[in-house]
Amino acid sequence: MTTARLIALDQILFVLVAAAWAATAGIALTGLRQPAAAGRRTLLIAAASCAAAIVMTALRVAVTAGLAGAGWWFVAEKVTLALPLVVVPALVSAAVSLPRLLRGTATGSTGGSTAGSARVVAFPLLVTAYGAVAGIACGVVISYPVTSGGAATVLALFAAASAVTWRLLGPARSPRHAWQAAGTCVLALALALTIGGGWPSGHLHTGHDTGGRGVSVDLLRGPAPASAGGPAGARERIRRFTLTAQPATVRLPSGAGAEAWSFNGQVPGPVLRVRQGDLVEVVLRNRLPVQGGSGQETTGQPNPGQPNTGQGVTIHWHGYDVPAAEDGVPGVTQDAVWPGQTHVYRFRAEDAGTYWYHSHQNSSVAVPRGLFGLLVVDPATPVPESEDHVLALHTFGSRPTLSVDGAAPSDLLTRLTLPPGARTRLRVVNTDTQPVVLGLSGAPYRIAAVDGGDVPGATDLDGARLHLAAGGRYDLTFTVPSGPVLLTAGDRPTLLVNGPATPPPAAGPVVDITRYGTPAALPARFDRETTWVLDKTLAVSGGLPRLAQTVNGKAWPNIPTPVVRQGETVRIRVVNRGTDTHPMHPHGHHVRILSRNGVPATGLPMDTFDVAPGEVWEVALVADNPGVWMSHCHDLAHAAQGMEFHLAYEGVSTPYDMTNGNHPA
Repeated sequence: MTTARLIALDQILFVLVAAAWAATAGIALTGLRQPAAAGRRTLLIAAASCAAAIVMTALRVAVTAGLAGAGWWFVAEKVTLALPLVVVPALVSAAVSLPRLLRGTATGSTGGSTAGSARVVAFPLLVTAYGAVAGIACGVVISYPVTSGGAATVLALFAAASAVTWRLLGPARSPRHAWQAAGTCVLALALALTIGGGWPSGHLHTGHDTGGRGVSVDLLRGPAPASAGGPAGARERIRRFTLTAQPATVRLPSGAGAEAWSFNGQVPGPVLRVRQGDLVEVVLRNRLPVQGGSGQETTGQPNPGQPNTGQGVTIHWHGYDVPAAEDGVPGVTQDAVWPGQTHVYRFRAEDAGTYWYHSHQNSSVAVPRGLFGLLVVDPATPVPESEDHVLALHTFGSRPTLSVDGAAPSDLLTRLTLPPGARTRLRVVNTDTQPVVLGLSGAPYRIAAVDGGDVPGATDLDGARLHLAAGGRYDLTFTVPSGPVLLTAGDRPTLLVNGPATPPPAAGPVVDITRYGTPAALPARFDRETTWVLDKTLAVSGGLPRLAQTVNGKAWPNIPTPVVRQGETVRIRVVNRGTDTHPMHPHGHHVRILSRNGVPATGLPMDTFDVAPGEVWEVALVADNPGVWMSHCHDLAHAAQGMEFHLAYEGVSTPYDMTNGNHPA
């Protein structure tokens, strides 16, 4: 059984075990209060329920053992807390309560239960039920790693519930004792919170001070244009663009529409196509509406000295390893650009490939609404493909769409006519926050590039499907046949080349991208290692405890910042112990995939890689781009719920923070 299925089964057993022990205790208490004859029948039912609860508890132990084989990260809180809290009292229940329930002799001689019988029979069952519920709490509150604060909270409440139950099952007492029992619970909770005071540790934007004194990130900018003087042949090629964020309306061929935010009035924004070696200069202008003093939207300049209002914008060059100050993350590498303001980005187009850009201010809102576009860097030496097309997959509301070469998106089948025999490259970009399964049928094809980087030793695929992570890119190459070619995204026919006939969609196995291509030379040693354990647990986020998407048990902004030195090679282990898929995206760097679930990989460089439930990925990062870098899940809703943090270089600091309305997720 896969680790993902064991995680799902464990969560089901969480609930079933707690329900079974609670039901057993409730039935037993009912039988203890009934007259002798009826009580014996009820106690026999309780005995059957107890036996079933014991079997379910044993299954939980077996599932935990299976998860332990996948790694300590999956079972830490189970082995140290959750299982002992339910297994130990379950053994007592099996030895003490179950025999009495089977005999049906736990009632008093007059037909009612005695306090002693209730304590002997029902107390172990109730404590086991508390232990089972505490096991659920362990998974929600503690996760990995097991912290003293979380453990203290669970243990104190378990002990308080057990103590109060012991008193309540005893002889009848005055109302004063009920207040004492309530006071015990309050004191236990206060003790737990006091001992666990470090649980909500951290402060706003933890990690900004890790670099200490040194180079400020806003000094790590792209190169300025060379002087216009000198020989003409020495002048560099500068590509200048202006991107204006402004409202727009998207009208789809099906008749559906959506109010959007756009660059230059179009969604997607313009395709920025440059050549390797070019100096790229992009002026960002924000012309989105601002909120006037009367509450009405206006489009003028913000008033000096007034709080920033409206929707801020930045540009993050997704997958392009630009200098840190050009990365476009508000609160990390710059302040958000507010309505009426401008900002200039500048970087050298050193790496050829397929990339994209999007706003990183309120990105979980801005990107779905349309603030994105595509970036293509053609190699300095032209490639032999005679046909080269850029495809953007994006969902507006619930309508999946395709845009070809920056044209308006379509939610119907898009048709493209290409000459037979033409060598063709389709650059497929997933701008959504969910993965998509692609299929290409009608011609054998290759994955020529992944996340902008060429794939050495790419081999032909015929009918195979591809899993494309949110934010990821595949360049697919093929020779146009005499017949039609169909590209599907999910279960939807998306692009038809040379119709009108439509070939059957690809239905082959999904390619393991970590095993595709020729194995590359991988690092033999690492200067340091770090582990990111991904989960969904109770954590402090935004100053309040909430169910959040967490890394190592904490949520933004309290996730500790890994700090590296320039030139180091870092092994990063990424563990997903939750039930959601997480496309992890470290800014400013590509990582080489070392292994997935212990199986060696070919070492493809990627900037966005999908870690499915139960998976363990190992990747290598070379610290060759100094800065303070955002790393996050590119399911942008998960990032907004806490799954974002930093990777910082020693000696680099940032003057930006979450004031002035900066909100990167």
